[in-house]
Amino acid sequence: MKNTLILGLLLSACSTQLSAQRVELTIDQYQEMKAAGTLPSEFHVAYSTLPVAAVQPNTNHAKGGGGNGGNCNCWIEPDNTYTLAMQPNDDGSSAQITLPFQFNLYGDLYSNCFVNNNGNVSFAQNIFTYSASAFPIAGDGFQEYHMVAPFWADVDTRGSGTVKYKLTSNALYVNWTDVGYFSSETDKLNTFQVIISDGTNTDVGIGQTVSFCYKDMQWTTGAASLGVDGFGGIPATVGANRGNGIDYIQFGRFDHAGVDYDGPFGNADGISWLDDKNFIFTTAVSTQNIPPIASGTSLCDTVEVCVNELVDLDVNFLSPETGQLTTVTYTIEPPLIASVTELNSGPANTANISLQFIPQVLDSGYHILTYTATDNGDPALTSTVTAVFHITYVPAPPPVITGDSIACAGQGVLITATGGYDEYVWANGFNGPSILVGPGTYYVEASTGACILVSNSITVTEGPAPIPVIDGVLYNCGGEPAVLTTTEPYDTYQWNTGDTISQVIVPTGTYSVTVTNDFGCVGSSAPVNVVAANSPDALFSSDPQDAVFPGTTVIYTDQSNGNGSAIVGWAWANDSIGTASSSTWAPTFTTPGNYPITLTVTTADGCTDTYTYIQVVIPTEIIIPNVFSPNADGHNDALTFEGAQYYPNTALHVFNRWGQEVFTSGNYKNTWHANDMPEGTYFYILRLNTGKEYTGNVTLLR
Repeated sequence: MKNTLILGLLLSACSTQLSAQRVELTIDQYQEMKAAGTLPSEFHVAYSTLPVAAVQPNTNHAKGGGGNGGNCNCWIEPDNTYTLAMQPNDDGSSAQITLPFQFNLYGDLYSNCFVNNNGNVSFAQNIFTYSASAFPIAGDGFQEYHMVAPFWADVDTRGSGTVKYKLTSNALYVNWTDVGYFSSETDKLNTFQVIISDGTNTDVGIGQTVSFCYKDMQWTTGAASLGVDGFGGIPATVGANRGNGIDYIQFGRFDHAGVDYDGPFGNADGISWLDDKNFIFTTAVSTQNIPPIASGTSLCDTVEVCVNELVDLDVNFLSPETGQLTTVTYTIEPPLIASVTELNSGPANTANISLQFIPQVLDSGYHILTYTATDNGDPALTSTVTAVFHITYVPAPPPVITGDSIACAGQGVLITATGGYDEYVWANGFNGPSILVGPGTYYVEASTGACILVSNSITVTEGPAPIPVIDGVLYNCGGEPAVLTTTEPYDTYQWNTGDTISQVIVPTGTYSVTVTNDFGCVGSSAPVNVVAANSPDALFSSDPQDAVFPGTTVIYTDQSNGNGSAIVGWAWANDSIGTASSSTWAPTFTTPGNYPITLTVTTADGCTDTYTYIQVVIPTEIIIPNVFSPNADGHNDALTFEGAQYYPNTALHVFNRWGQEVFTSGNYKNTWHANDMPEGTYFYILRLNTGKEYTGNVTLLR
């Protein structure tokens, strides 16, 4: 796409320079070809132009003003003395404007100009080029770039904004207000102003010829200049250009959002750096060694401020030449009683000095603030900027901030300034006598009439939020409730049960607690689940029941009660015959004996119980002894009928040789040791519970 485009009604003096092959385009054709990137190298579009405005009487605009912390406003709001430069358009220009004064552009004197939609004022011919170039830029025989450009970019007023101007005997004022970008985009808008003069206009400054002023700047690039959503592509340019490739000034190029700025000749910068800036300079020179140029929001004739008002004066001085460094100093006459805090960038291509003070009662009156900026050019040049500020005593006390100085995490605290003021503006930008804040340091500027009074500052720190952890036995069997506490003490408690004590006793359920610590901060615990379950009652049946003979398979079947919970686990066990894990067990017994059969059941709540049953396996025959020796040697000490112990209620009668009964038992367990019985032969009768009877004799030997 060509970067040099010509639209509009050209001057007859310029028309002879156009090629005979120049293409005539309608406005619609031009817009279609521009959007498609197919414009020819030479063309002409006829835009209708508005009549030239009449010259207005000189008006001195008072740019000072109390009630704004020492800041003043370079912006001059268009009123009914302003004229619309052109109808809503893209890439259009005004009609030729005859200046009632001569404007000096680096040695070239002009008595006429054009206001161009794309953010600049040009001389000798109108300029419709929408993609800006860096300065300096020379003419190409087709387009001459004699221009002053407060913001050269692809302005499109078809969707939003106006371009208005006013002439006085010594100045031209032009305001681009809320203008959008190509193609008819209005999501981001720019507002800026240029004043050009012969050096006698007080709005620009005596001896100065140009003033750039900016309000809110939101975009940099139109779509035809490769921009996307107002950014990127070919940067916008701010400055002035003689058109000879030598004489120029450039304040920067801008292609993205943000406030970053690394000087006129570094990388492209953030558009919001221009917000509220004011550049005042002279083009009535013909040299590349230009003195530093002041820019700021405090360059006023007289700034009205008040005692106890926070005054913040911030000024930049730009070194127009690449590589030059500027150093800034200041003086205040008469000196202030109040202490002045100075932040000075030191020597820099863009040097900054910021002064902050709170005037005292004894500072009342007029003071002259003089900035002196000296560059390191050859020769070194100096710019001197003078501002006057008038300090007035207002018998109103500064506001006092009260409130909690500890903010709980994520909650904030309310801080309040004493009342009775017209307006409150806090350090964080919020308004009103009370605001909710988090950690930080805060003060408030309260306005009363034309004065702004600064309060004390309050520092709010972050209080630790409590993180309560619930402690206690969260699971138990037997139906016992749980005792819950927190792992550390707190000032207050609020359990979800409604209790407000430090310890609660609860049944099965889900529980949480909200606490307050000694900082007044609130925190809630994670919920915990409590299970206070009933224990099961383990039981099983056997088939066959009671004692069995060797070789018998016994089927054990669970008969347990879960007491409100399902039984989900079984564990059968006997040391001799093994284990099982189902609800039934069917082991086979091969050897006589007493077998403890143990069942452990587990419920779905995790509770357990155990039941043990002694399975008796009885022998089919009783082994009859013929001798026993109760001599306490641990061998054959008792009268033992092997197998009889497995038969309950086995009766035994023992007689001596004279027929006298010496021992009897209705449930004999092989335990008779014949204490105090003499050696000899004894007779017995052994009767099982089955009715079977054994008789005989046995010898007792010591």
